[in-house]
Amino acid sequence: MAGKLNRKHRRKICVENGMEKRLVMTENIKKRITEFFLTFCIATTGTVFACAVYIGIFWRGALMNSDILWHNLLLCFVCSLCNFIHPFQESSRMRVLLNIGVRYCYINLVVLGGGYLFQWFDIKNVLMLAVMMLEILLLFVGISWVMWQLHKKDSERLNEKLQEYQRTGGKI
Repeated sequence: MAGKLNRKHRRKICVENGMEKRLVMTENIKKRITEFFLTFCIATTGTVFACAVYIGIFWRGALMNSDILWHNLLLCFVCSLCNFIHPFQESSRMRVLLNIGVRYCYINLVVLGGGYLFQWFDIKNVLMLAVMMLEILLLFVGISWVMWQLHKKDSERLNEKLQEYQRTGGKI
């Protein structure tokens, strides 16, 4: 209870000092960082499954070096940075689709570039490249769907709070 009063009191002080924008920015940054780590965890889990399939198809029976685990963590981290790619506000359907396309291209560049650097596939083997690109697409769609579902739940919760606020005449 004391923590809640403290936050409310701090918010009141911030508003009185004209620091509302800074407080909102801090909350937005916290949300972005939380979303980044959630995306990283989901991407890492999905990548482990994708690697198991890929290795089972192309490198059956091979003894793998543990470096592949570090490669996966690094690439998942770099791919998760796309949460911070927002070239514009997503106000229209076209801009949302463009943003999704930019993120998808970024992830392809990171994964295929990293895979080439780490020698995960032979660039001349079209089947290896096709399977890698299919796995990237499936993971991108899956992670995007999970994140969309989470945002949808947040939006519904906020809409419920707004309706409650309007019903009570601005008193919560």
